[in-house]
Amino acid sequence: MRGLITVGAALAGALLGTALGPPSARAEGPGAVALSRFEPTPAGDPLFGVPSPSIGGHLVPRGVAVFDHAEDPLTLGGGASPERVIVGSQSHLHVGGSLSLWDRLLVSASLPLALAQSGDGAAAAAGAGAPEAPSSPALGDLHLGVRVRLLGDDGDPFQLGTSAALHLPTGSSDAYVGEGAVRVTPQLLLGGRIARVVWSVAAGAVMRSSENPSTLAYGGGAAVLLWDERLQVGPEVYAETMLQGGSLSLTPRERVEVARTTSAELLLGARLRPLAGLVLGAAAGPGIGDAIGTPSFRAMGTVAWAPPARTPAGAAPNPSTDASADDDADGIPGARDACPYAYGPASADAERNGCPVEDQDEDGVADPDDLCPLDAAGAGGGDPARRGCPADQDGDGLPDALDACPAEKGDPAGGPARPGCPIPSPSVPADQDGDGVPDDADACPREQGPASGDAATRGCPERPPGEKKPAAGGAARRR
Repeated sequence: MRGLITVGAALAGALLGTALGPPSARAEGPGAVALSRFEPTPAGDPLFGVPSPSIGGHLVPRGVAVFDHAEDPLTLGGGASPERVIVGSQSHLHVGGSLSLWDRLLVSASLPLALAQSGDGAAAAAGAGAPEAPSSPALGDLHLGVRVRLLGDDGDPFQLGTSAALHLPTGSSDAYVGEGAVRVTPQLLLGGRIARVVWSVAAGAVMRSSENPSTLAYGGGAAVLLWDERLQVGPEVYAETMLQGGSLSLTPRERVEVARTTSAELLLGARLRPLAGLVLGAAAGPGIGDAIGTPSFRAMGTVAWAPPARTPAGAAPNPSTDASADDDADGIPGARDACPYAYGPASADAERNGCPVEDQDEDGVADPDDLCPLDAAGAGGGDPARRGCPADQDGDGLPDALDACPAEKGDPAGGPARPGCPIPSPSVPADQDGDGVPDDADACPREQGPASGDAATRGCPERPPGEKKPAAGGAARRR
């Protein structure tokens, strides 16, 4: 784990160096403002805007699409000055993906696109240099993130992690969706699961390479798991507080004086897992305060592909995650199910626990354990020494049910008349019934009887008077 911590620290340091490096590496000009304070968490996190320290397995890809709509995120004036609604509404589509590594490291990326923005146009009449109301879609700033879980495992009551996010100035600085400069957000992450409640708390800073003030970013929330953990519902709140007052760039041409303020938002959200890996979500809530970027109301919906992590083969099950969702409804929690999306029975073998059983001969013995996968063991349970194989007491390879001499080891291909019987030696006369009378002289070669002097009854059992011996192809019949 020390190696992962070192990797995480190096990546975070590289991000900080990018943001706070020499002026030649920074964007020119004062920058602008990205109004939205909402940054969606990677797919798989329990909350919408507050990140978690959870990672979720190794080499597990996840993806998410989030649509959010904010009302009145930028209103200037009021009081003695006329109110100007610069941005009356703003709708974003965020598309993101993540990859978990070694169950300790998560890398992620997200790109916002402002699909629709509107304003009342009052700014256009306010004088030269005033910001104009946006009217067309615009690309936002690309978000790249890295997260390292330092303490705890997924599903534990307490986990500790750290993360760093880099915002590259890919967005338009004239459309209130990009800052025109690099931003770096290092954070400390806490979270976990207690019974049916998941929780997350995050705190850090938004460090800007532009002239806009840096801010403290923090938030927290919790959600309760319901309906066999397919549904979760809970509140969350996130906020940013300016570290100092001064002026804020709305666009590269317009700055406004601002006091030290806090922008906060409260959300009540719900997530539903209707199918294995598929997560649908919705959240809504008010903004708190009147700082620039604080909406009067925000609503959002999400669609994500977030398969649960698998317990590594041979690893001990985590008791705190044994009650996690059972996507294939086979009664085995996803954390212990080696095939979480396929129905199967429990198994002592961790690599086959919850996996479908293949049994080609349908004798109740799974093919991987069946020494005769194409031959049913039979009603008697089969050969205990050869699991899944039909009984073969003489060990000649021919099941007793087909063996004419089941107690004598013989030739499986001994012919249609005596399969599985020993092939007689040329020097030893054949004696099928073992009564001491050779078959060629035995009137009843398949019934034991004494060697009488009468060739018609030699080798036949004694019978009551009048009873006929069965026509059995003995010596008498051959004569």
